[in-house]
Amino acid sequence: MVGYSAPVPLFERDGLTLNYETWGDTESPAVILLHGFTGDLRSWAPHVEALAGDYRVIALDMRGHGLSSAPDDLASYTIEAYAADLAALLDHLEIDLCAVVGSSFGGMVALQFATTWPERVAGLVISDSSAAYDHPRHAEPYREREQRMLESEEIVRHHGTAELGKRAAARVSDPFLADGLVRRYSRMSSEGYLGGAQVRRTRGDLLPVLQDRLSMPVLLCIGDQDPVLSATEVMAEQLPGARFVLFRDCGHGIPNLRPEAFVAQILAFFNDIEEGHSIPVRRTV
Repeated sequence: MVGYSAPVPLFERDGLTLNYETWGDTESPAVILLHGFTGDLRSWAPHVEALAGDYRVIALDMRGHGLSSAPDDLASYTIEAYAADLAALLDHLEIDLCAVVGSSFGGMVALQFATTWPERVAGLVISDSSAAYDHPRHAEPYREREQRMLESEEIVRHHGTAELGKRAAARVSDPFLADGLVRRYSRMSSEGYLGGAQVRRTRGDLLPVLQDRLSMPVLLCIGDQDPVLSATEVMAEQLPGARFVLFRDCGHGIPNLRPEAFVAQILAFFNDIEEGHSIPVRRTV
């Protein structure tokens, strides 16, 4: 199970320390897991056991998150830097080819990595994410969510992450979940939060290059109640060869909300790649 009680591997890159964990046989095909914004590698705890039976699983705390460094200079936070962190980690682990699974913000980083180094990606899984910050066909729920994200940035900029956690917790009736929110935000530095938020807003529009650059099999996952649904549908139109899975009665964060169903879809996708089965399909689960 993912946790921080035991010594963890640390990787040094350009003055940053990046924390990661690995599971499974080092000779098995590698699967990289990239968490969402304000999360860390522990969010993959429900998925590790199922994946590590057949794969070498690597989960990374992205810069500004978890136990990885959070640079003070906000200029060091770019989508290219996040993708380069992953490339450097793969080089460190001597992994030339892998599958990449990214959720939400991790999906944005996974898309940047896969369009920059498509030759290193055997399969790509994108959940709860988008390929562009803005698009004319992004629906109102998406825009409302982004407006709330901007408001959260202002809270952190003026009052810090602990205050944001307190305000988020005040909207949660369950004391256990509320306390978890407070702890989650308090662990993150203001620089890490603002750096990641900045990247979400300023990343380049990848929609024009998706079809040409993503030559590997792609699985897109989205919840039918997720505000990001319209953005994922726009992305899917640029990837007619991708598999599109819609999760019923599910909001933002499929890996956490529907972990068993999510990992089942990943394993079926990987199996179809390995067996040479057809990838393009649209299904609801």
